[in-house]
Amino acid sequence: MRSYECAVILYPAVSDDGLKASTAKYVEIIARSGGEITRVETWGKRRLSYEIMKQPEGHYFFYKFRGANPIVDELGRQLRIDENVLRHLIVRDELADGTEAKLDPASVEAVLRHPAEDRGEVEHRGERFERFERGFERHEREERR
Repeated sequence: MRSYECAVILYPAVSDDGLKASTAKYVEIIARSGGEITRVETWGKRRLSYEIMKQPEGHYFFYKFRGANPIVDELGRQLRIDENVLRHLIVRDELADGTEAKLDPASVEAVLRHPAEDRGEVEHRGERFERFERGFERHEREERR
């Protein structure tokens, strides 16, 4: 089984009961299809980088699960149908090693997480950043001459 991550942004007008119901609905879809839930978390109501469907805010939810490809297809189909969903994204979790603890679908609740607390200093900023730094250093040496 492969590991996946699913990010879902719900409309800001959805009530707390609606948020719990949608979380239970997606967990049930994954469990019913033979998948294993490993983590469910929420960032709460946050401001979007840009408006989506004229909405400046949204409720963020993240699901980590293991399963076969048909689970991803079914979950994606259900997320497209749901009117409370502004945007969703399902990707394969390359960093998961498959040893994460399986959660019981009947007792899953979204754990509140603040992304700013988990954000550490980035060790590798990518090739573009390195090229920029090299070019900037070269430019400074040339100016000194």
